[in-house]
Amino acid sequence: MSELTVVTQGRGAVEITQQVNDIVKQGNNAKLCHIFVAHTSASLMITGNEDPDLLLDIEDYFQSIVTDANPNYRHNNEGDFDVSGHIRSILTGESKSIPVVDKKLALGKYQGLFLYEHRAGVNNRKLIVTLL
Repeated sequence: MSELTVVTQGRGAVEITQQVNDIVKQGNNAKLCHIFVAHTSASLMITGNEDPDLLLDIEDYFQSIVTDANPNYRHNNEGDFDVSGHIRSILTGESKSIPVVDKKLALGKYQGLFLYEHRAGVNNRKLIVTLL
């Protein structure tokens, strides 16, 4: 098991494929990599990494279906983005299990692993990487 800290600069996706592959390379004949983000307002996703507009479109979609400052939300301890961040995290998920081939994540040609930050501001996100 290894820990990885990713610093985010506000809402949006940060590709972490290379950082996780660096950990995978150190594993002895691992066949599976499990990644878990230990936060309730950040998540993981696998999506295309060939066009930065894709990530902007995903963020625009989430902004349209999970709005900040919805007057129906009761939980807003940390601001207008509090509940919306939790909902987005539930929808996108807190963990991924990815096969390992030749000491790297067996992602497709245009796939990348992303930490998806759902809060404003700078955040330090802890990920737990387990090789099996």
